[in-house]
Amino acid sequence: MKMKAIKVFSTAIGYLKDQMLTNCKKQMTGIEESDTTWVLTVPAIWDDKSKQFMREAAEEAGICRDKLVLALEPEAASLYCMHLPIHKDSDNSTFGVFKSGEKYMVVDAGGGTIDITVHEVGENGSVKELHKANGGDWGGTNVDASFTRLLADIVGNDVFEKFSSDNKYDFLGLLREFEIKKRKISPDLNGLVTIKVPVRLSETFCKMNPGINIADVCTRNSKYREQLTWNIDKIRIKASLVKMLFRESCTQIVNHLKELFTHPAVNDVSFILLVGGFSESLMLQSEIREAFKNKKVIIPEEAGLAVLKGAVLCGHEPEKVSGRVCRYTYGVKTATKFNSSIHPKFKKILHNGIERCDDIFSIHVRVGQVVEVGEQQVKRTYTPVEPDQTNGVVDIYTSHDKEPTYTTDEGCTHLGKLMVDMPDTSKGMDRGVIVHMTFSGTEIAVTAVDRDNPERAVTTNVDFLG
Repeated sequence: MKMKAIKVFSTAIGYLKDQMLTNCKKQMTGIEESDTTWVLTVPAIWDDKSKQFMREAAEEAGICRDKLVLALEPEAASLYCMHLPIHKDSDNSTFGVFKSGEKYMVVDAGGGTIDITVHEVGENGSVKELHKANGGDWGGTNVDASFTRLLADIVGNDVFEKFSSDNKYDFLGLLREFEIKKRKISPDLNGLVTIKVPVRLSETFCKMNPGINIADVCTRNSKYREQLTWNIDKIRIKASLVKMLFRESCTQIVNHLKELFTHPAVNDVSFILLVGGFSESLMLQSEIREAFKNKKVIIPEEAGLAVLKGAVLCGHEPEKVSGRVCRYTYGVKTATKFNSSIHPKFKKILHNGIERCDDIFSIHVRVGQVVEVGEQQVKRTYTPVEPDQTNGVVDIYTSHDKEPTYTTDEGCTHLGKLMVDMPDTSKGMDRGVIVHMTFSGTEIAVTAVDRDNPERAVTTNVDFLG
């Protein structure tokens, strides 16, 4: 059965919301829903459209927009770790919380994504992002996928697909069993690792391969003959083969971190803060420590809960994050006087007898630029193209490029539109709309104001799903 994604997410969020309120009522705390600010964490590498999707899912679950805060997961983890009285580094020596001026990299290693940001501590204890959020889908579920590919390689893809499709509870039980084992796998592990597998997997194999014993398949398979044995509901795998399941994820993470440390804003960072559920993997910890012996690797207690606990701090102190790095270039579509030496002919339009170049990308903030949270960015004034124009239309665009020329360039996306009433046409073309963008929280507010009448102002959080 198919279901819209927003319905799935809103139902999950609604369940958590209702559980929290029910528990508060049982404990007779006197907390009402109207007293609560809800914090929803999202990966920092998500684009603006994905963030708005989560906001709308939360609103559909009954959470009011003005009671909802979106927190970036590595920022939440960072705030949590700054409140810890003491940390242990890779040498098991200890030191206090980060001091003013110190820089550190937050590696939020979750199940699906690896989310990486670089922060600097300000004089007032706030944190400022130094390098735009980045990462990839190299999380702990990649190790799970390597394990299931191993099983499918033995029994056959058709058998494994049939088993996982027809026996979903058993399949989830298999993944839970592997998750428990996964946390105990370390680089110095030797011998055999025993993992329970559902009997139904063996039964499915036998039904689809009459007369063949699954145990015999393992002994005949040249790839795994010396590596594992299978006895109905248990497989025993050599530790060396189990450790290989981590190789792809760990290698991708380490290689990405090495590339990051070549950037000027990052190469002098001496601390790596490792958080998230996958960060509790001894294999990942070892790989990062081995690759970055000149860095202090910090793994807080209950690293898997760092984002959750930090989210609470984000709700209480959202101002603790003072600056972020733009992941995109943001601007407004406009038209300028046509210049045949630099503008292509097909961009030429005629307005009020004047030749203009259409689709100009007027940049407000650039990708990689550090913006102060809550402060208005560059203000620009845009004039009407017709003397009798009674409203100013502001089309908002984004681009992956640092210096886009036209809003039609590859990588440019239309985000939304603002319209400001300008009923007084007595000044003809001598009017204007002032536009500025404010990066508050994890989203962008765009404001357009009539230059001659500041009371005529329109502000919007850009509709990235439009």
